[in-house]
Amino acid sequence: MKKISLSVALFVFFAISPLFSDLFHPLQLVKTEGETLEERIDMPFKFTRIPAKKNTFADFIRNYPLKPAESPILLFNGEKKQNQDAHCAIFALPIQNESQTDSGSIIALYAEYMYKMDMDEKITFHLTNGENLKWTDWQKNAEYGRNFRSNLAGNLKKWTKYEKKAGKTERLQSFQNYLKKVLTNTSILSMQTYETVPTTFSALQIGDILWDLGKPGHLCLVVDICVNPETSEKAVLLAQGFSPAQEFHIIKNPKRINDPWYHEEDFAFPVETPEYVFPNESWRHTKYLDN
Repeated sequence: MKKISLSVALFVFFAISPLFSDLFHPLQLVKTEGETLEERIDMPFKFTRIPAKKNTFADFIRNYPLKPAESPILLFNGEKKQNQDAHCAIFALPIQNESQTDSGSIIALYAEYMYKMDMDEKITFHLTNGENLKWTDWQKNAEYGRNFRSNLAGNLKKWTKYEKKAGKTERLQSFQNYLKKVLTNTSILSMQTYETVPTTFSALQIGDILWDLGKPGHLCLVVDICVNPETSEKAVLLAQGFSPAQEFHIIKNPKRINDPWYHEEDFAFPVETPEYVFPNESWRHTKYLDN
Protein backbone atom coordinates (compact mmCIF):
# COMPACT_ATOMS: atom_id res chain seq x y z
CA MET A 1 0.00 0.00 0.00
CA LYS A 2 1.34 3.40 -0.94
CA LYS A 3 2.02 5.61 2.10
CA ILE A 4 0.70 9.17 2.29
CA SER A 5 3.39 11.71 3.00
CA LEU A 6 3.22 13.80 6.17
CA SER A 7 2.89 17.02 4.20
CA VAL A 8 -0.08 15.68 2.25
CA ALA A 9 -1.75 14.42 5.44
CA LEU A 10 -1.35 17.79 7.13
CA PHE A 11 -2.72 19.56 4.06
CA VAL A 12 -5.81 17.35 4.04
CA PHE A 13 -6.32 17.80 7.82
CA PHE A 14 -6.23 21.59 7.72
CA ALA A 15 -8.36 21.63 4.57
CA ILE A 16 -11.24 19.70 6.12
CA SER A 17 -10.95 20.74 9.79
CA PRO A 18 -13.24 23.79 9.41
CA LEU A 19 -16.01 21.39 8.39
CA PHE A 20 -15.75 19.72 11.80
CA SER A 21 -14.89 22.78 13.89
CA ASP A 22 -18.00 22.40 16.02
CA LEU A 23 -16.75 18.99 17.15
CA PHE A 24 -13.39 20.34 18.27
CA HIS A 25 -14.84 23.33 20.12
CA PRO A 26 -14.57 22.91 23.90
CA LEU A 27 -17.92 22.34 25.57
CA GLN A 28 -16.90 23.75 28.93
CA LEU A 29 -18.29 27.29 28.79
CA VAL A 30 -18.34 27.98 32.53
CA LYS A 31 -14.91 28.84 33.88
CA THR A 32 -13.71 28.75 37.46
CA GLU A 33 -12.02 32.13 37.15
CA GLY A 34 -13.77 35.43 36.49
CA GLU A 35 -15.57 37.70 38.93
CA THR A 36 -18.55 38.66 36.77
CA LEU A 37 -21.02 36.92 34.48
CA GLU A 38 -19.24 38.19 31.38
CA GLU A 39 -15.86 36.97 32.65
CA ARG A 40 -17.08 33.64 34.02
CA ILE A 41 -19.34 32.34 31.24
CA ASP A 42 -18.18 32.03 27.64
CA MET A 43 -20.46 32.01 24.61
CA PRO A 44 -21.27 28.99 22.49
CA PHE A 45 -19.15 28.51 19.39
CA LYS A 46 -19.71 31.20 16.71
CA PHE A 47 -21.98 33.23 19.04
CA THR A 48 -21.40 36.82 20.14
CA ARG A 49 -23.03 38.76 22.95
CA ILE A 50 -25.55 41.38 21.90
CA PRO A 51 -24.26 44.95 22.39
CA ALA A 52 -24.87 46.66 25.73
CA LYS A 53 -24.15 50.33 26.31
CA LYS A 54 -22.21 51.33 29.41
CA ASN A 55 -24.32 51.83 32.54
CA THR A 56 -27.40 50.15 31.05
CA PHE A 57 -29.16 47.40 32.97
CA ALA A 58 -27.66 44.81 30.62
CA ASP A 59 -24.17 46.16 31.33
CA PHE A 60 -24.97 46.22 35.05
CA ILE A 61 -25.96 42.52 35.09
CA ARG A 62 -23.03 41.38 32.97
CA ASN A 63 -20.64 43.09 35.35
CA TYR A 64 -22.44 42.25 38.60
CA PRO A 65 -20.11 40.50 41.08
CA LEU A 66 -20.43 36.73 41.33
CA LYS A 67 -19.60 34.60 44.33
CA PRO A 68 -16.42 32.53 43.91
CA ALA A 69 -16.80 29.39 41.81
CA GLU A 70 -17.81 26.28 43.78
CA SER A 71 -19.61 28.44 46.37
CA PRO A 72 -22.84 26.84 47.62
CA ILE A 73 -26.21 28.53 47.32
CA LEU A 74 -27.32 29.78 50.72
CA LEU A 75 -30.84 30.27 52.00
CA PHE A 76 -31.97 33.48 53.72
CA ASN A 77 -31.16 31.92 57.11
CA GLY A 78 -27.58 31.10 56.11
CA GLU A 79 -28.16 27.37 55.64
CA LYS A 80 -27.14 25.60 52.44
CA LYS A 81 -29.81 24.92 49.85
CA GLN A 82 -30.49 21.20 49.51
CA ASN A 83 -30.08 21.11 45.72
CA GLN A 84 -26.60 22.33 44.79
CA ASP A 85 -26.60 20.88 41.26
CA ALA A 86 -28.94 23.28 39.44
CA HIS A 87 -26.70 26.34 39.16
CA CYS A 88 -23.50 27.31 37.38
CA ALA A 89 -22.88 30.70 39.04
CA ILE A 90 -24.25 32.72 41.96
CA PHE A 91 -24.77 36.48 42.06
CA ALA A 92 -23.43 38.25 45.14
CA LEU A 93 -26.86 39.86 45.60
CA PRO A 94 -27.70 40.35 49.29
CA ILE A 95 -30.84 38.70 50.63
CA GLN A 96 -32.92 41.39 52.34
CA ASN A 97 -35.40 39.06 54.06
CA GLU A 98 -37.33 35.79 53.73
CA SER A 99 -39.67 37.42 51.17
CA GLN A 100 -36.91 37.71 48.56
CA THR A 101 -37.90 34.62 46.60
CA ASP A 102 -38.27 34.46 42.79
CA SER A 103 -39.99 37.77 41.97
CA GLY A 104 -38.34 39.38 45.00
CA SER A 105 -34.82 38.69 43.71
CA ILE A 106 -35.65 40.37 40.40
CA ILE A 107 -37.12 43.39 42.18
CA ALA A 108 -34.04 43.61 44.40
CA LEU A 109 -31.73 43.54 41.38
CA TYR A 110 -33.65 46.25 39.53
CA ALA A 111 -33.91 48.37 42.68
CA GLU A 112 -30.17 48.17 43.32
CA TYR A 113 -29.41 49.17 39.74
CA MET A 114 -31.72 52.19 39.83
CA TYR A 115 -30.42 53.24 43.24
CA LYS A 116 -26.79 53.12 42.08
CA MET A 117 -27.68 55.03 38.89
CA ASP A 118 -29.50 57.75 40.93
CA MET A 119 -32.79 56.98 39.16
CA ASP A 120 -34.85 57.95 42.20
CA GLU A 121 -37.99 58.76 40.19
CA LYS A 122 -38.00 55.30 38.60
CA ILE A 123 -37.72 53.39 41.87
CA THR A 124 -41.38 52.53 42.32
CA PHE A 125 -43.10 49.17 42.78
CA HIS A 126 -46.76 48.18 42.94
CA LEU A 127 -47.75 46.20 46.00
CA THR A 128 -50.24 43.35 45.99
CA ASN A 129 -53.03 45.75 47.06
CA GLY A 130 -52.34 47.98 44.04
CA GLU A 131 -50.56 50.72 45.98
CA ASN A 132 -47.62 52.27 44.12
CA LEU A 133 -44.84 52.53 46.70
CA LYS A 134 -42.39 55.19 45.50
CA TRP A 135 -38.88 55.62 46.84
CA THR A 136 -39.23 59.42 46.54
CA ASP A 137 -42.31 59.36 48.81
CA TRP A 138 -40.48 57.09 51.24
CA GLN A 139 -37.61 59.59 51.31
CA LYS A 140 -39.96 62.49 52.01
CA ASN A 141 -41.55 60.62 54.91
CA ALA A 142 -38.13 59.67 56.25
CA GLU A 143 -36.96 63.29 55.99
CA TYR A 144 -40.10 64.50 57.76
CA GLY A 145 -39.47 62.07 60.61
CA ARG A 146 -35.83 63.08 60.71
CA ASN A 147 -36.66 66.78 60.97
CA PHE A 148 -39.19 66.04 63.71
CA ARG A 149 -36.57 64.18 65.74
CA SER A 150 -34.03 66.93 65.10
CA ASN A 151 -36.42 69.65 66.32
CA LEU A 152 -37.32 67.56 69.33
CA ALA A 153 -33.66 67.09 70.16
CA GLY A 154 -33.11 70.83 69.75
CA ASN A 155 -35.96 71.67 72.09
CA LEU A 156 -34.53 69.27 74.64
CA LYS A 157 -31.08 70.81 74.05
CA LYS A 158 -29.63 67.42 73.11
CA TRP A 159 -27.22 66.99 70.19
CA THR A 160 -28.07 63.97 68.02
CA LYS A 161 -27.12 62.65 64.59
CA TYR A 162 -30.35 64.15 63.26
CA GLU A 163 -28.94 67.67 63.64
CA LYS A 164 -26.71 67.10 60.64
CA LYS A 165 -27.72 66.19 57.08
CA ALA A 166 -28.35 62.51 56.33
CA GLY A 167 -25.22 60.86 55.00
CA LYS A 168 -24.72 58.02 52.51
CA THR A 169 -24.89 55.32 55.19
CA GLU A 170 -28.14 56.60 56.63
CA ARG A 171 -29.66 57.02 53.16
CA LEU A 172 -28.64 53.47 52.23
CA GLN A 173 -30.18 52.10 55.42
CA SER A 174 -33.41 53.94 54.60
CA PHE A 175 -33.36 52.44 51.10
CA GLN A 176 -32.85 48.93 52.48
CA ASN A 177 -35.83 49.45 54.79
CA TYR A 178 -37.87 50.61 51.80
CA LEU A 179 -36.81 47.55 49.80
CA LYS A 180 -37.75 45.18 52.63
CA LYS A 181 -41.20 46.78 52.71
CA VAL A 182 -41.53 46.28 48.95
CA LEU A 183 -40.38 42.65 49.04
CA THR A 184 -42.75 41.79 51.87
CA ASN A 185 -45.74 43.17 49.97
CA THR A 186 -45.18 42.12 46.35
CA SER A 187 -45.63 38.84 44.50
CA ILE A 188 -45.48 37.15 41.11
CA LEU A 189 -49.09 38.21 40.55
CA SER A 190 -48.49 41.89 41.35
CA MET A 191 -45.45 41.86 39.06
CA GLN A 192 -47.54 40.40 36.25
CA THR A 193 -50.43 42.79 36.80
CA TYR A 194 -48.53 46.06 37.13
CA GLU A 195 -44.88 45.75 36.13
CA THR A 196 -44.72 43.57 32.99
CA VAL A 197 -46.34 43.12 29.58
CA PRO A 198 -46.32 40.15 27.16
CA THR A 199 -43.42 39.88 24.70
CA THR A 200 -41.95 37.27 22.36
CA PHE A 201 -38.68 35.34 22.20
CA SER A 202 -37.62 37.28 19.10
CA ALA A 203 -38.09 40.60 20.92
CA LEU A 204 -36.42 39.55 24.18
CA GLN A 205 -34.20 42.00 26.02
CA ILE A 206 -31.83 41.39 28.90
CA GLY A 207 -34.00 41.94 31.97
CA ASP A 208 -37.13 40.28 30.56
CA ILE A 209 -38.74 37.24 32.16
CA LEU A 210 -39.78 33.65 31.42
CA TRP A 211 -43.04 33.23 33.28
CA ASP A 212 -45.51 30.72 34.67
CA LEU A 213 -48.36 31.81 36.89
CA GLY A 214 -49.59 28.29 37.62
CA LYS A 215 -49.31 26.42 40.88
CA PRO A 216 -46.84 26.89 42.45
CA GLY A 217 -45.73 29.34 39.73
CA HIS A 218 -42.22 30.47 38.95
CA LEU A 219 -40.17 32.87 36.83
CA CYS A 220 -36.63 33.27 35.53
CA LEU A 221 -34.82 36.45 34.53
CA VAL A 222 -33.00 36.73 31.20
CA VAL A 223 -29.54 37.88 32.33
CA ASP A 224 -27.67 37.65 29.03
CA ILE A 225 -28.31 37.13 25.32
CA CYS A 226 -25.99 36.08 22.51
CA VAL A 227 -26.54 35.56 18.78
CA ASN A 228 -24.94 33.51 16.03
CA PRO A 229 -24.42 36.12 13.27
CA GLU A 230 -24.32 33.43 10.59
CA THR A 231 -27.68 31.87 11.41
CA SER A 232 -29.31 34.61 13.57
CA GLU A 233 -29.95 31.94 16.22
CA LYS A 234 -30.37 33.40 19.70
CA ALA A 235 -29.38 31.91 23.06
CA VAL A 236 -30.12 33.23 26.55
CA LEU A 237 -28.87 32.77 30.10
CA LEU A 238 -31.56 32.38 32.75
CA ALA A 239 -31.26 33.18 36.46
CA GLN A 240 -33.62 32.59 39.35
CA GLY A 241 -34.38 33.00 42.99
CA PHE A 242 -36.64 30.43 44.58
CA SER A 243 -38.62 29.52 47.65
CA PRO A 244 -37.50 29.47 50.40
CA ALA A 245 -35.65 32.76 49.81
CA GLN A 246 -32.16 32.02 48.51
CA GLU A 247 -29.27 33.55 46.63
CA PHE A 248 -29.94 34.59 43.04
CA HIS A 249 -28.20 32.19 40.64
CA ILE A 250 -27.69 31.36 36.96
CA ILE A 251 -29.22 27.98 36.17
CA LYS A 252 -27.89 25.14 34.04
CA ASN A 253 -29.56 23.86 30.89
CA PRO A 254 -30.49 20.17 31.45
CA LYS A 255 -30.45 19.55 27.69
CA ARG A 256 -26.82 20.55 27.20
CA ILE A 257 -23.55 19.30 28.67
CA ASN A 258 -21.45 22.08 30.21
CA ASP A 259 -23.42 24.72 28.28
CA PRO A 260 -25.79 26.78 30.45
CA TRP A 261 -27.16 28.79 27.51
CA TYR A 262 -30.75 28.08 26.45
CA HIS A 263 -30.73 28.06 22.66
CA GLU A 264 -33.67 28.97 20.49
CA GLU A 265 -34.25 25.30 19.63
CA ASP A 266 -34.51 24.46 23.35
CA PHE A 267 -37.75 26.44 23.69
CA ALA A 268 -40.16 23.79 22.48
CA PHE A 269 -42.62 24.02 25.36
CA PRO A 270 -42.94 22.57 27.89
CA VAL A 271 -39.43 23.76 28.74
CA GLU A 272 -37.52 21.96 31.45
CA THR A 273 -35.18 23.85 33.74
CA PRO A 274 -33.29 22.12 36.57
CA GLU A 275 -36.01 22.77 39.14
CA TYR A 276 -39.13 23.74 37.20
CA VAL A 277 -41.04 22.90 34.02
CA PHE A 278 -42.58 25.86 32.18
CA PRO A 279 -45.71 24.43 30.52
CA ASN A 280 -46.42 27.24 28.06
CA GLU A 281 -44.53 29.93 26.21
CA SER A 282 -44.90 33.01 28.39
CA TRP A 283 -42.32 35.75 27.96
CA ARG A 284 -42.88 39.09 29.66
CA HIS A 285 -41.13 42.43 29.27
CA THR A 286 -40.35 44.34 32.47
CA LYS A 287 -41.39 48.03 32.42
CA TYR A 288 -39.27 49.33 35.30
CA LEU A 289 -36.87 51.23 33.02
CA ASP A 290 -39.28 52.18 30.23
CA ASN A 291 -39.75 55.88 29.58
